[in-house]
Amino acid sequence: MTLPLAGLRVLDLSRLLPGGYCTLVLADLGADVVKIEEPGRGDYVRWSSPYASTGESGPHLALNRGKRSVTLNLKSTAGADILRELAGAADVLVESFRPGVLDRLGVGYAALRTVNRRLVYAAISGYGATGPYVDKAGHDIDYLGYAGALSFSGTAQGGPWPPGLQIGDIAGGGLQALVAILVALRVCQATGEGQFCDVSMTDGVLSALSIHAGAFAASGVPPQPGRGWLNGGWACYGVYTCADGRAVAVGALEPQFFAALLEVLGVPELMDLHTDAARQYELRQRLTTTFVSRTRDEWLAAFDGVDACVAPVADLAEAFADPNARARGMVVETTLSDGSAFPVLGVVPRLSATPGRVGGPPSALGADTEAVLAEIGRTPAQVAGLRAEGVV
Repeated sequence: MTLPLAGLRVLDLSRLLPGGYCTLVLADLGADVVKIEEPGRGDYVRWSSPYASTGESGPHLALNRGKRSVTLNLKSTAGADILRELAGAADVLVESFRPGVLDRLGVGYAALRTVNRRLVYAAISGYGATGPYVDKAGHDIDYLGYAGALSFSGTAQGGPWPPGLQIGDIAGGGLQALVAILVALRVCQATGEGQFCDVSMTDGVLSALSIHAGAFAASGVPPQPGRGWLNGGWACYGVYTCADGRAVAVGALEPQFFAALLEVLGVPELMDLHTDAARQYELRQRLTTTFVSRTRDEWLAAFDGVDACVAPVADLAEAFADPNARARGMVVETTLSDGSAFPVLGVVPRLSATPGRVGGPPSALGADTEAVLAEIGRTPAQVAGLRAEGVV
């Protein structure tokens, strides 16, 4: 079966998570993703612990599966020339340097557009390619901070605090870049022209705050930790610890779900407190006391088959073993080069006619250099010479 992005050539100059996640999805859907990495060093995620039985980075094995690797010294004239040649035959380029870095090396969008007008160039940065923060350094927590998302995390007693998932990197960067690339490719089909995709992770996080922004515009009051419907202010939507220290997630916002919740808990008399703003503390205390009377799995058994929007707070080991994740192919067992098992996450999005596939293990640093350069006419002897000069 033909993969949906078969024939698409992507050059990935990014490092770490945002660009890597974007090109992971492209590779899973059939794109030929070529990682352009620094000789001798490569993408920093290659050296991130913990390590698999083969000595390879677990995060790297997961994030860069199905991609080829070319080493290229972009600070050298020959290296920059080679990238321009590769870009001439590519459809997409993804990079995550600070704005202006590749322009100074002669391989930014303006330079590459002269060799390929159809190139879709996605630049992922913390604060965007324009604006007063263009040169500012940052990480996920900083983008959440500037965008206002961090301010209402945590609880009223203990917030704000950093989330466990890199929301800015993934939702603000990787996914926004993916959307931009696919839209720009569609435009290119119609016009024959590529374009520059300016992906700011801070912009992306702000965009995700759509309903919060609407509430703020209407009320003039910024969201606060533990105050809103969906972040701890309402007892019907929250996390409750059970007798064994494990927890359940309760999302009984609608009256019918809340009524079903109370019926199983044996406290139907609390129904009138559901949306009573003045009595939410009282309601939360009653629910807390009730949930702590049984273990998590005892409660899950009690709620089995009941539409009350109650779920386990699963750790990743439990999530990997979850029957729904297994049934939907979201956990796939793969084998490393030493024969050991290495489970990986499945392919999203799910397409009925042209599904993607889980790619093989990522290439060793620079393993595909000779093959990829052969595609632009370099002989093995020429590649050996470039390697001796430190270009590749």
